[in-house]
Amino acid sequence: MKKIAKSLLPLAALVLVGTCLVTFFDLLVVLMTSVGLANEAPSSYYQIMDIPIISVTLPIVGMILFAAILLGLPGQPADAVKSTATKRGIYRSMNEEGKKGNRRLKANA
Repeated sequence: MKKIAKSLLPLAALVLVGTCLVTFFDLLVVLMTSVGLANEAPSSYYQIMDIPIISVTLPIVGMILFAAILLGLPGQPADAVKSTATKRGIYRSMNEEGKKGNRRLKANA
């Protein structure tokens, strides 16, 4: 499974780049149509080349590929991961320090 996941990485990167290019093309068509350049020719080419379908399916394919890659890569077992939690008594917050000082003052008075 690890070999399959590594072989899918270039394809997933290609799909990611393709998605970015299609999104840029979508933005360009919207801007050209809203300004009125080329008498709505970009919009007709947009429909003829089926860009709306490609702009929906390409990100879906990319998400499926990245999910397959993440499931195929081996992870670390839970025992190998070190705890990042700190002990409560080592680092006291400023509020706890102030409360401790107030208690001492009240006890002395």
